[in-house]
Amino acid sequence: MSLPPKDSLRSRLANRLLRWVANAENTGGDYFTTFHRRPKRLGQIGTWPEPDCTSAGCAIVMQGPIATQDDFTLETLRLYRRNMPQAQLILSTWKDENAAILAKIADLGVQVVQSDKPQVPGLSNVNMQIVSAGAGVRHAVEQGASWVMKTRTDQRLYEPNVMPFLIGLADTFPITGTDAARGTQHKRIIGVGHGSLKFAPYHLTDQTVFGTAQDMLVYWTPPLQDSDLVSRWTSDREQIYHSESIGAASKDAVAESYLASHFLMRMGRKVDWTIEDSWRAYRDHFCVTDYGTTDFYWVKSQTYTRREMNKTYDHITNRQELSFLEWVLLHSGQLPIQSARRYGSALDKTFNDIVQKP
Repeated sequence: MSLPPKDSLRSRLANRLLRWVANAENTGGDYFTTFHRRPKRLGQIGTWPEPDCTSAGCAIVMQGPIATQDDFTLETLRLYRRNMPQAQLILSTWKDENAAILAKIADLGVQVVQSDKPQVPGLSNVNMQIVSAGAGVRHAVEQGASWVMKTRTDQRLYEPNVMPFLIGLADTFPITGTDAARGTQHKRIIGVGHGSLKFAPYHLTDQTVFGTAQDMLVYWTPPLQDSDLVSRWTSDREQIYHSESIGAASKDAVAESYLASHFLMRMGRKVDWTIEDSWRAYRDHFCVTDYGTTDFYWVKSQTYTRREMNKTYDHITNRQELSFLEWVLLHSGQLPIQSARRYGSALDKTFNDIVQKP
Protein backbone atom coordinates (compact mmCIF):
# COMPACT_ATOMS: atom_id res chain seq x y z
CA MET A 1 0.00 0.00 0.00
CA SER A 2 1.44 3.36 -0.99
CA LEU A 3 1.80 6.12 1.57
CA PRO A 4 -0.22 9.34 1.15
CA PRO A 5 1.65 12.29 -0.33
CA LYS A 6 3.60 14.34 2.20
CA ASP A 7 1.43 17.42 1.63
CA SER A 8 -1.72 15.37 2.16
CA LEU A 9 -0.38 13.91 5.41
CA ARG A 10 0.71 17.32 6.60
CA SER A 11 -2.72 18.72 5.77
CA ARG A 12 -4.47 15.96 7.74
CA LEU A 13 -2.24 16.52 10.76
CA ALA A 14 -2.84 20.28 10.60
CA ASN A 15 -6.60 19.70 10.36
CA ARG A 16 -6.54 17.44 13.41
CA LEU A 17 -4.51 19.95 15.39
CA LEU A 18 -6.86 22.78 14.46
CA ARG A 19 -9.91 20.67 15.34
CA TRP A 20 -8.33 19.84 18.70
CA VAL A 21 -7.66 23.53 19.44
CA ALA A 22 -11.16 24.51 18.31
CA ASN A 23 -12.77 21.79 20.43
CA ALA A 24 -10.69 22.81 23.44
CA GLU A 25 -11.85 26.39 23.01
CA ASN A 26 -15.48 25.66 22.15
CA THR A 27 -16.24 22.78 24.49
CA GLY A 28 -16.75 24.08 27.99
CA GLY A 29 -14.73 27.20 27.28
CA ASP A 30 -15.71 30.83 26.96
CA TYR A 31 -14.79 31.46 23.31
CA PHE A 32 -15.54 30.37 19.76
CA THR A 33 -12.40 29.83 17.67
CA THR A 34 -12.18 29.98 13.89
CA PHE A 35 -9.32 29.26 11.50
CA HIS A 36 -8.67 30.15 7.89
CA ARG A 37 -6.05 28.51 5.68
CA ARG A 38 -4.72 30.07 2.48
CA PRO A 39 -2.74 28.28 -0.24
CA LYS A 40 0.90 29.28 -0.48
CA ARG A 41 1.35 28.74 -4.22
CA LEU A 42 -0.46 29.61 -7.42
CA GLY A 43 -0.83 25.95 -8.42
CA GLN A 44 -3.08 25.35 -5.40
CA ILE A 45 -5.53 28.13 -6.30
CA GLY A 46 -8.51 27.32 -8.50
CA THR A 47 -10.46 30.58 -8.24
CA TRP A 48 -10.59 33.11 -11.08
CA PRO A 49 -11.66 36.71 -11.76
CA GLU A 50 -14.97 37.50 -13.41
CA PRO A 51 -14.29 37.61 -17.18
CA ASP A 52 -16.11 40.93 -17.60
CA CYS A 53 -14.23 42.65 -14.78
CA THR A 54 -11.01 44.28 -15.94
CA SER A 55 -7.83 45.67 -14.45
CA ALA A 56 -6.90 47.54 -17.64
CA GLY A 57 -5.14 50.82 -16.90
CA CYS A 58 -4.05 49.59 -13.46
CA ALA A 59 -0.57 49.16 -12.05
CA ILE A 60 0.43 47.21 -8.96
CA VAL A 61 3.58 48.56 -7.36
CA MET A 62 5.02 45.99 -4.96
CA GLN A 63 7.58 47.70 -2.75
CA GLY A 64 10.28 46.58 -0.35
CA PRO A 65 12.80 43.77 0.13
CA ILE A 66 11.85 40.47 -1.51
CA ALA A 67 10.12 37.98 0.81
CA THR A 68 11.94 34.75 -0.07
CA GLN A 69 10.43 32.23 2.39
CA ASP A 70 7.98 30.03 0.46
CA ASP A 71 8.82 32.24 -2.56
CA PHE A 72 6.18 34.58 -1.16
CA THR A 73 6.86 37.63 -3.34
CA LEU A 74 7.38 35.54 -6.47
CA GLU A 75 4.21 33.49 -5.94
CA THR A 76 2.20 36.64 -5.19
CA LEU A 77 3.30 38.18 -8.47
CA ARG A 78 2.41 34.96 -10.28
CA LEU A 79 -1.07 35.13 -8.75
CA TYR A 80 -1.49 38.77 -9.75
CA ARG A 81 -0.30 38.00 -13.27
CA ARG A 82 -3.00 35.33 -13.62
CA ASN A 83 -5.79 37.24 -11.87
CA MET A 84 -5.04 40.63 -13.42
CA PRO A 85 -3.45 40.01 -16.82
CA GLN A 86 -4.16 43.55 -18.05
CA ALA A 87 -2.41 45.24 -15.12
CA GLN A 88 1.18 46.41 -15.08
CA LEU A 89 3.18 44.63 -12.39
CA ILE A 90 6.07 46.62 -10.94
CA LEU A 91 8.53 45.51 -8.27
CA SER A 92 10.30 48.46 -6.69
CA THR A 93 13.17 47.27 -4.53
CA TRP A 94 16.84 47.90 -3.75
CA LYS A 95 19.97 47.59 -5.83
CA ASP A 96 21.45 45.00 -3.48
CA GLU A 97 18.64 42.44 -4.01
CA ASN A 98 19.44 38.93 -5.21
CA ALA A 99 19.95 39.04 -8.98
CA ALA A 100 18.79 35.44 -9.56
CA ILE A 101 15.46 36.06 -7.83
CA LEU A 102 15.01 39.33 -9.71
CA ALA A 103 15.56 37.44 -12.98
CA LYS A 104 12.75 34.99 -12.12
CA ILE A 105 10.46 37.90 -11.33
CA ALA A 106 11.35 39.70 -14.56
CA ASP A 107 10.57 36.50 -16.50
CA LEU A 108 6.93 36.90 -15.39
CA GLY A 109 6.76 40.19 -17.26
CA VAL A 110 7.20 42.19 -14.05
CA GLN A 111 8.99 45.51 -14.47
CA VAL A 112 11.78 45.77 -11.89
CA VAL A 113 12.80 49.17 -10.52
CA GLN A 114 15.87 49.32 -8.26
CA SER A 115 16.90 52.23 -6.05
CA ASP A 116 19.73 53.17 -3.71
CA LYS A 117 18.72 53.14 -0.06
CA PRO A 118 18.50 56.60 1.51
CA GLN A 119 21.26 57.55 3.94
CA VAL A 120 18.65 58.38 6.62
CA PRO A 121 16.07 55.55 6.86
CA GLY A 122 13.59 57.81 8.67
CA LEU A 123 11.42 56.99 11.67
CA SER A 124 9.72 53.63 11.17
CA ASN A 125 11.78 53.47 7.93
CA VAL A 126 9.47 56.00 6.34
CA ASN A 127 12.23 57.37 4.07
CA MET A 128 12.91 53.83 2.84
CA GLN A 129 9.26 53.48 1.98
CA ILE A 130 9.03 56.89 0.31
CA VAL A 131 12.06 56.19 -1.89
CA SER A 132 11.03 52.70 -3.04
CA ALA A 133 7.29 53.37 -3.32
CA GLY A 134 7.87 56.72 -4.99
CA ALA A 135 10.20 55.18 -7.59
CA GLY A 136 7.65 52.49 -8.40
CA VAL A 137 4.72 54.90 -8.66
CA ARG A 138 6.74 57.28 -10.86
CA HIS A 139 7.50 54.35 -13.18
CA ALA A 140 3.81 53.43 -13.30
CA VAL A 141 2.88 57.01 -14.22
CA GLU A 142 5.55 57.11 -16.93
CA GLN A 143 4.11 53.88 -18.36
CA GLY A 144 0.66 55.47 -18.60
CA ALA A 145 -1.17 53.87 -15.66
CA SER A 146 -4.48 55.44 -14.64
CA TRP A 147 -4.76 53.66 -11.28
CA VAL A 148 -2.04 52.46 -8.90
CA MET A 149 -2.10 50.08 -5.97
CA LYS A 150 1.03 50.34 -3.85
CA THR A 151 1.54 47.23 -1.75
CA ARG A 152 4.27 45.40 0.12
CA THR A 153 6.38 42.43 -0.88
CA ASP A 154 5.14 40.54 2.20
CA GLN A 155 1.42 41.10 1.61
CA ARG A 156 -1.00 39.34 -0.71
CA LEU A 157 -4.57 40.02 -1.80
CA TYR A 158 -6.17 36.72 -2.76
CA GLU A 159 -9.45 38.21 -4.02
CA PRO A 160 -9.24 37.90 -7.84
CA ASN A 161 -11.52 40.90 -8.52
CA VAL A 162 -9.78 43.26 -6.12
CA MET A 163 -8.74 45.94 -8.64
CA PRO A 164 -12.18 46.50 -10.21
CA PHE A 165 -13.58 46.49 -6.66
CA LEU A 166 -11.22 49.28 -5.59
CA ILE A 167 -11.99 51.28 -8.74
CA GLY A 168 -15.67 50.80 -7.98
CA LEU A 169 -15.19 52.18 -4.47
CA ALA A 170 -13.32 55.22 -5.77
CA ASP A 171 -15.99 55.92 -8.40
CA THR A 172 -18.93 55.30 -6.06
CA PHE A 173 -17.68 57.63 -3.31
CA PRO A 174 -16.32 60.87 -4.84
CA ILE A 175 -14.19 63.09 -2.63
CA THR A 176 -15.81 65.84 -0.58
CA GLY A 177 -14.43 68.71 1.46
CA THR A 178 -12.87 72.05 0.66
CA ASP A 179 -12.93 73.68 -2.77
CA ALA A 180 -9.13 73.55 -2.84
CA ALA A 181 -9.17 69.79 -2.30
CA ARG A 182 -11.86 69.26 -4.94
CA GLY A 183 -9.70 71.09 -7.45
CA THR A 184 -6.56 69.07 -6.72
CA GLN A 185 -7.41 65.54 -5.62
CA HIS A 186 -8.94 63.34 -8.29
CA LYS A 187 -10.36 60.38 -6.35
CA ARG A 188 -10.17 59.00 -2.83
CA ILE A 189 -7.02 57.40 -1.50
CA ILE A 190 -8.10 53.95 -0.26
CA GLY A 191 -6.32 52.17 2.58
CA VAL A 192 -6.49 48.38 2.30
CA GLY A 193 -6.19 45.93 5.16
CA HIS A 194 -4.26 46.68 8.33
CA GLY A 195 -3.27 49.97 9.94
CA SER A 196 -5.96 52.67 9.59
CA LEU A 197 -6.59 53.80 13.17
CA LYS A 198 -9.71 55.38 14.61
CA PHE A 199 -8.10 57.35 17.44
CA ALA A 200 -4.78 58.48 15.91
CA PRO A 201 -4.77 61.59 13.70
CA TYR A 202 -4.53 60.88 9.96
CA HIS A 203 -3.31 57.34 10.59
CA LEU A 204 -4.30 55.86 7.22
CA THR A 205 -2.50 52.59 6.54
CA ASP A 206 0.71 53.00 4.56
CA GLN A 207 1.00 49.32 3.66
CA THR A 208 -1.41 48.66 0.79
CA VAL A 209 -2.86 51.86 -0.66
CA PHE A 210 -4.88 52.54 -3.83
CA GLY A 211 -5.77 55.62 -5.87
CA THR A 212 -5.44 57.37 -9.20
CA ALA A 213 -1.93 57.46 -10.57
CA GLN A 214 -1.75 61.26 -10.17
CA ASP A 215 -2.92 61.19 -6.55
CA MET A 216 -0.64 58.31 -5.67
CA LEU A 217 2.34 60.17 -7.14
CA VAL A 218 1.61 63.07 -4.78
CA TYR A 219 1.04 60.72 -1.84
CA TRP A 220 4.37 58.93 -2.26
CA THR A 221 6.62 61.94 -2.90
CA PRO A 222 6.54 63.92 0.37
CA PRO A 223 9.79 65.40 1.74
CA LEU A 224 12.15 62.91 3.33
CA GLN A 225 12.71 63.16 7.07
CA ASP A 226 16.07 64.68 7.91
CA SER A 227 18.55 63.51 10.53
CA ASP A 228 17.66 66.36 12.92
CA LEU A 229 14.03 65.26 13.10
CA VAL A 230 14.98 61.60 13.45
CA SER A 231 17.45 62.33 16.27
CA ARG A 232 14.63 63.67 18.45
CA TRP A 233 12.99 60.24 18.64
CA THR A 234 13.92 56.66 19.40
CA SER A 235 14.11 54.39 16.36
CA ASP A 236 12.11 51.71 18.21
CA ARG A 237 8.56 52.00 16.90
CA GLU A 238 7.07 49.87 19.66
CA GLN A 239 8.77 51.99 22.32
CA ILE A 240 7.16 55.07 20.78
CA TYR A 241 3.80 53.31 20.80
CA HIS A 242 4.25 52.32 24.46
CA SER A 243 5.68 55.52 25.90
CA GLU A 244 4.82 58.55 23.76
CA SER A 245 1.46 60.29 23.54
CA ILE A 246 -0.53 59.80 20.36
CA GLY A 247 -0.76 63.56 19.86
CA ALA A 248 3.01 64.09 19.97
CA ALA A 249 4.08 60.97 18.10
CA SER A 250 1.61 61.36 15.23
CA LYS A 251 3.09 64.69 14.12
CA ASP A 252 6.57 63.29 13.44
CA ALA A 253 7.27 59.75 14.53
CA VAL A 254 4.43 57.74 12.96
CA ALA A 255 4.92 56.93 9.27
CA GLU A 256 1.21 56.59 8.46
CA SER A 257 0.33 60.00 9.89
CA TYR A 258 3.40 61.59 8.31
CA LEU A 259 2.39 60.44 4.83
CA ALA A 260 -1.34 61.18 5.08
CA SER A 261 -0.94 64.61 6.69
CA HIS A 262 1.59 65.72 4.06
CA PHE A 263 -0.81 64.57 1.34
CA LEU A 264 -3.68 66.53 2.89
CA MET A 265 -1.57 69.67 3.14
CA ARG A 266 -0.48 69.33 -0.48
CA MET A 267 -4.17 69.03 -1.37
CA GLY A 268 -4.73 72.47 0.16
CA ARG A 269 -6.21 71.27 3.45
CA LYS A 270 -5.19 72.53 6.87
CA VAL A 271 -4.62 69.88 9.52
CA ASP A 272 -5.07 70.62 13.22
CA TRP A 273 -4.08 67.20 14.63
CA THR A 274 -7.36 66.55 16.39
CA ILE A 275 -9.31 63.30 16.21
CA GLU A 276 -12.29 65.29 14.97
CA ASP A 277 -10.38 66.71 12.01
CA SER A 278 -8.88 63.28 11.35
CA TRP A 279 -12.37 61.77 11.08
CA ARG A 280 -13.35 64.61 8.77
CA ALA A 281 -10.31 63.88 6.58
CA TYR A 282 -11.23 60.18 6.46
CA ARG A 283 -14.72 61.19 5.38
CA ASP A 284 -13.62 63.72 2.75
CA HIS A 285 -10.39 62.39 1.24
CA PHE A 286 -9.88 58.75 2.13
CA CYS A 287 -11.66 55.41 2.33
CA VAL A 288 -10.75 52.15 4.06
CA THR A 289 -11.59 48.57 3.19
CA ASP A 290 -11.34 45.49 5.37
CA TYR A 291 -9.45 42.22 5.30
CA GLY A 292 -12.49 40.22 4.19
CA THR A 293 -13.42 42.08 1.02
CA THR A 294 -9.89 41.80 -0.39
CA ASP A 295 -8.91 38.47 1.26
CA PHE A 296 -5.88 40.29 2.62
CA TYR A 297 -2.91 38.38 4.04
CA TRP A 298 0.22 39.77 5.70
CA VAL A 299 3.04 37.33 6.42
CA LYS A 300 4.55 39.48 9.16
CA SER A 301 1.36 39.73 11.21
CA GLN A 302 -1.14 37.00 10.41
CA THR A 303 1.24 34.05 10.20
CA TYR A 304 1.89 34.02 13.92
CA THR A 305 -1.18 35.74 15.40
CA ARG A 306 -3.69 33.86 13.19
CA ARG A 307 -5.76 37.04 13.25
CA GLU A 308 -7.97 38.05 10.36
CA MET A 309 -8.26 41.52 11.86
CA ASN A 310 -7.06 43.32 14.96
CA LYS A 311 -10.24 42.88 16.95
CA THR A 312 -10.78 42.32 20.65
CA TYR A 313 -14.02 41.95 22.60
CA ASP A 314 -13.05 42.70 26.19
CA HIS A 315 -11.83 46.26 25.63
CA ILE A 316 -10.87 48.84 23.01
CA THR A 317 -7.38 50.34 22.79
CA ASN A 318 -6.12 53.37 20.94
CA ARG A 319 -4.88 51.00 18.23
CA GLN A 320 -8.50 50.33 17.27
CA GLU A 321 -8.80 49.93 13.49
CA LEU A 322 -11.19 52.11 11.52
CA SER A 323 -13.26 49.54 9.62
CA PHE A 324 -15.16 49.99 6.37
CA LEU A 325 -18.35 49.78 8.43
CA GLU A 326 -17.27 52.76 10.55
CA TRP A 327 -16.03 54.65 7.51
CA VAL A 328 -19.50 54.31 5.96
CA LEU A 329 -20.99 55.61 9.22
CA LEU A 330 -18.71 58.66 8.97
CA HIS A 331 -19.41 59.19 5.28
CA SER A 332 -23.17 58.90 5.70
CA GLY A 333 -23.37 61.01 8.84
CA GLN A 334 -24.71 58.12 10.91
CA LEU A 335 -21.63 58.66 13.07
CA PRO A 336 -21.46 62.45 13.43
CA ILE A 337 -17.97 63.93 13.12
CA GLN A 338 -18.43 65.86 16.36
CA SER A 339 -18.68 62.51 18.19
CA ALA A 340 -14.87 62.46 17.96
CA ARG A 341 -14.76 65.06 20.73
CA ARG A 342 -15.70 62.29 23.15
CA TYR A 343 -12.32 60.70 22.45
CA GLY A 344 -10.12 63.81 22.45
CA SER A 345 -8.30 62.67 25.60
CA ALA A 346 -6.79 59.81 23.59
CA LEU A 347 -4.25 62.27 22.19
CA ASP A 348 -2.66 62.55 25.64
CA LYS A 349 -2.36 58.78 26.03
CA THR A 350 -0.26 56.11 24.32
CA PHE A 351 -1.35 53.93 21.44
CA ASN A 352 -1.68 50.96 23.80
CA ASP A 353 -3.91 52.59 26.39
CA ILE A 354 -7.46 51.34 26.86
CA VAL A 355 -10.21 53.65 25.63
CA GLN A 356 -12.76 54.57 28.26
CA LYS A 357 -16.39 54.13 27.26
CA PRO A 358 -17.94 57.59 26.68
